[in-house]
Amino acid sequence: MGLLSETQIKAAKPGQKEYLLNDGDNLYLRVRTTGKAWIYRYMKDSKPIKLGMGPYPEVSLAQARAKAYEANSQRANGLDPKEVREHQEELARIARLHTFELLARAWHTSAKKDREWSEDYAQKVIRHLEIHIFPWVGHKPIEVILPTEIVRCLHRPKDRGNLETAQRVREAVQHVYQYAVDVGALEPSKNFVNKNTGGLPPPRSRHFAAITEPAQLGQLLRDIRSYHGHFITRCALRLAPMMFQRPGQIRLADWEDINFEVELWRCPPEKMKMREWQKRDSRTPAHIVPLPRQALEVLRELYPLTGPTGPVFRSMSRRSEKSRYISDNTINAALRTMGYDTKEEITGHGFRATARTMIREHLGWEPDVIERHLAHTSDEELGSSYDRAAFIAQRKTMVQQWADFLDELEVGQMPMPEDNILQFIRHRPRPALRVGT
Repeated sequence: MGLLSETQIKAAKPGQKEYLLNDGDNLYLRVRTTGKAWIYRYMKDSKPIKLGMGPYPEVSLAQARAKAYEANSQRANGLDPKEVREHQEELARIARLHTFELLARAWHTSAKKDREWSEDYAQKVIRHLEIHIFPWVGHKPIEVILPTEIVRCLHRPKDRGNLETAQRVREAVQHVYQYAVDVGALEPSKNFVNKNTGGLPPPRSRHFAAITEPAQLGQLLRDIRSYHGHFITRCALRLAPMMFQRPGQIRLADWEDINFEVELWRCPPEKMKMREWQKRDSRTPAHIVPLPRQALEVLRELYPLTGPTGPVFRSMSRRSEKSRYISDNTINAALRTMGYDTKEEITGHGFRATARTMIREHLGWEPDVIERHLAHTSDEELGSSYDRAAFIAQRKTMVQQWADFLDELEVGQMPMPEDNILQFIRHRPRPALRVGT
């Protein structure tokens, strides 16, 4: 070692191609048009290995020789300098994740990207940790946190009656601990968090409040008709039970997606309830919603006010681009204004259960057709992959029958018990086949 001098190094000029200046003992100065840098070259298993030692002049000649001397010593002791460096870098990376909060945020960033979470869901996950975990154990190294500390964190929301929140917090904590094991920040034997941590009881399944009695639904329809709130809200209320789509779909509807000529509403994937990758997948089809005559009448009444482009249910108190549409609480707030308990009686989402139950019970339609209109995926293995039937013609007939049925309930005409049986045993007429001549 010691073949180069500072004068030679400074005098070295880049050429058309990079070249190396040998300083001895496997240390070289690489000269490029972009600058000069030190590299350490050696052979392992008959393969050449290059190890960067840093740029010149940031790393001086003396410092580069010291690094090369250390690498030679490692090889003399049977170690691979490249593997030693990778191990040191891994330890340094783990050392940077020395607290629970740092690990949790690193996991959250990784999971958000790998699992393609929506922005809203990702924000909800990290907020659970920020509220229920970080204030108590976020500053501590993960390996010193006691099981009782995590349990107390989980019991705080549970004791306030927020069992579902406690469940979600535990799930996030479980992922953080597994992430800590995966990146080497925690020994596997010290990962004590599992699905039973905290002894939380299973969450009670609770369905959206829905009306399934014809008389009660008829009264609700009359109340909606006499609602004295904003005209746009009244239109949304009238359409919600008639079209029985998700409240998010309805409030985000655009006039560009409504086709009055073919009487169809096209719901783009990005406005549907599905995973983020499905929304971005160009192969994901739009959900097509046939519109009954009564729905078209409501839309035509609304068209002069909010059409011809943009949101169908435009927010009159728009403050930003995000608030162009009515809020996700508009329909529920209107129901509460009319005196309905949205937790026990009816909610905007509950109109789907109302229609699903009554169309099956009183109109006799097959579940496959109703489920397709609800945009539900098949429960069968690979069902949604191979069964792509849209049932457009059948659903056009079904939604018109349903809208007519709602009109009858609104004027107090209740279905007779024997009508249910007749609907199941009678044959509905099928569209005539077109025969070539």
